[in-house]
Amino acid sequence: MNQADTRVAAALVIDLDGVQHRLDWPRDKTLVEVLLDAGIEAPFSCREGRCGACVATVLSGEVAMDANDILEPGDVADGLVLGCQARPVSDDCHIEY
Repeated sequence: MNQADTRVAAALVIDLDGVQHRLDWPRDKTLVEVLLDAGIEAPFSCREGRCGACVATVLSGEVAMDANDILEPGDVADGLVLGCQARPVSDDCHIEY
C-alpha cells in the first residue's frame, strides 16, 4: 500500500460555474457525492457511469473511475472523468467542470 492509500481524504480543488471550491475528498466517496454533500450543485444524471452528464476534466492529480461505459480511452487520456464514478488516487486533485 502506498502512502496515498493511507490518507483518509484527498485535498480537492474544484472549479465549477466560475467558482473555485476547496474540499476534503474522502477516498470512499465519488466526486459527485462529495459535491452534493457540500451543498454544491454538481452536474449528474444516472450516477452509474452511463450518460456522461457528469463529465469533468482532471487538471492535476490522479483519479480512478469505478465504472466507465461512455468515455473513450482517448477521452480518459485527455483527463476526462465521470464525476459519478471518480475517486481520488493522489493526495491532491484539481478538477474542472
